[in-house]
Amino acid sequence: MSFDLGFWWEAQSIPPAEAARKYSAMVAGEVGVAGEHPALDVFFGELISQFPDLTEENFESSPWAAPLYRTNECLIVSISYPHQSEVSERLLELSNASGVTCYDPQSGRVHSPVSGNSVTLEFSDGSVIDSPSQDDVTRALNGLSPEDWYLILEIRPGWFIQVGFGAAAGIPADSYVLEVKDGAKDKHFKTVATELPRIIDAFHKFLSGDSTWRVNFQFSRVSY
Repeated sequence: MSFDLGFWWEAQSIPPAEAARKYSAMVAGEVGVAGEHPALDVFFGELISQFPDLTEENFESSPWAAPLYRTNECLIVSISYPHQSEVSERLLELSNASGVTCYDPQSGRVHSPVSGNSVTLEFSDGSVIDSPSQDDVTRALNGLSPEDWYLILEIRPGWFIQVGFGAAAGIPADSYVLEVKDGAKDKHFKTVATELPRIIDAFHKFLSGDSTWRVNFQFSRVSY
């Protein structure tokens, strides 16, 4: 017997029925169920640093009832019942801190990060759209100008993609400086681009949790 939990990234909190559908698909090995996102990598790194995966060497002492199931989209864990309370509580703390959604198939409960509904689109004049749609993002990016020269799409504190346009951003006119930050200072990168459709695609995919857009740019680390 084991106590199972599923973890993946969501831009916003989702209803239990949708979480149950996604969890079942993930357990069945389906792909394309949830978006890939660096937050899951952060969570996984913290998890295995505290609770290493099950091996023959640690079989007797491990809290896991089975090896961890890890894909680019999700992490499924099986906790042995003697360790259920202690480990599940800690994993919920780690997932919340990392911005990762947790689904408990035993109770059908979804544990969304506290900041899971804090997605914002901020304009250079200080105005903000809460929970922006992709259409909101597209309109805002198409409206970039020397006066309205930057946008920040933040999915939770410290996790954002932003763009600056032209001379106000310290780059040539008709160019864009694109930045992305995954929580920590050493995970803050930037690049310069000239094609707005590529910027729009990056913002759309960032909003949906799809990290594949990153391979289309050559980033350098932002120095503080």
